[in-house]
Amino acid sequence: MSAAADLTLDALRGHGVGSLPLYAACLRKACESDPPPFGLRWYGEKYRALASDASWLAMSLVQNAQVEGDGSKKLWNLAGRTRDTVIADHVRRHAVDESRHALLYIAMTRAAFPRALDSALEQMLSNVSPKYGSHDVPVVLEASSEDWVLDELIQMNIGEIRTRINQLLLRPMVQVHAAEEARPIVQRLLDALLLDETRHIAYTAKLIEAAAAGGRRRYVENVMAQRVRDFNEITIHEVGTETFAGE
Repeated sequence: MSAAADLTLDALRGHGVGSLPLYAACLRKACESDPPPFGLRWYGEKYRALASDASWLAMSLVQNAQVEGDGSKKLWNLAGRTRDTVIADHVRRHAVDESRHALLYIAMTRAAFPRALDSALEQMLSNVSPKYGSHDVPVVLEASSEDWVLDELIQMNIGEIRTRINQLLLRPMVQVHAAEEARPIVQRLLDALLLDETRHIAYTAKLIEAAAAGGRRRYVENVMAQRVRDFNEITIHEVGTETFAGE
């Protein structure tokens, strides 16, 4: 059993996603072979201990804004290199979402920690989001291979799983720090972020399922196992540096 896999598959069912047996089997196998730290009790306890410090949590939100902005640009590039038009459009819309998420994290910081952003930090954050719009289209770039794109989708899926768990940990902690009048605003921002992360896990899971059903199950299984290991190593490093903002 894996808490990270269980939380994810439960969230997908709650989101109305139908059965994804091959995706679920590959995810469970990878997580059971190398259990993600972000699904373990000590990880949540470490996060809550750090997030009890208002200064740490405010800067963590700023770091999340920066990560979302950078992630949006990478997704935009991937969409431009993907020749499958269905996949490319999913990734393009994901990039637009993450562009908006950077702004949502800044808005949450302002609402929950109104004195955290001085003029210098505000100036630095003014360009944190690429501000992609729903009608923007990325430049067509040199095409990447189907295997490379599928690997990227698997990495995105695992990264979004970790981000969603981090958001579940964030929700009660940021509300503790926020002034009472700011809590409804913070709650709306949290809800928007969590819904988007669940949608991102859902679309990537469906694409991974389709690839596995189309004869690429062994590739999906092997790459997912490797990428879970990679994310686990990254996570352990980040916990050691007391950062929880990675994709």
